Amino acid sequence: MKPSASQKSENAAMSGFAKFGPLDQLDWLIVLLAVIVGVFAKQHHFLALPEWFLEWALPFLLIVVGYKVRRRIANLRDRGRGRSRRDE
Repeated sequence: MKPSASQKSENAAMSGFAKFGPLDQLDWLIVLLAVIVGVFAKQHHFLALPEWFLEWALPFLLIVVGYKVRRRIANLRDRGRGRSRRDE
C-alpha cells in the first residue's frame, strides 16, 4: 500500500471533524456526552430541576467540567513525563 494512500484515508477520516472547527475527537466526545446527559435529564426529570436548566445550563456545565478534567489529566501526564525524563 502506498504511504500517500494511507495519508489520504487518514485525512478523509478527520475531515468530518475539521469541517466544524479546530475540535479534536475528545472535544466532540465531551460535547456529545453533555448533550446526551442533558436530553436524558430533561426527559426523565431527575434532580427536580427546571426544564430550562436541564436543557441549557446542565449541558454547558458538563462541558466545562469535561474540559477541566481533560486539562487536569494532561497536566498530570506532563508531570509524569517530566519526572521520568529527570530520572534517566
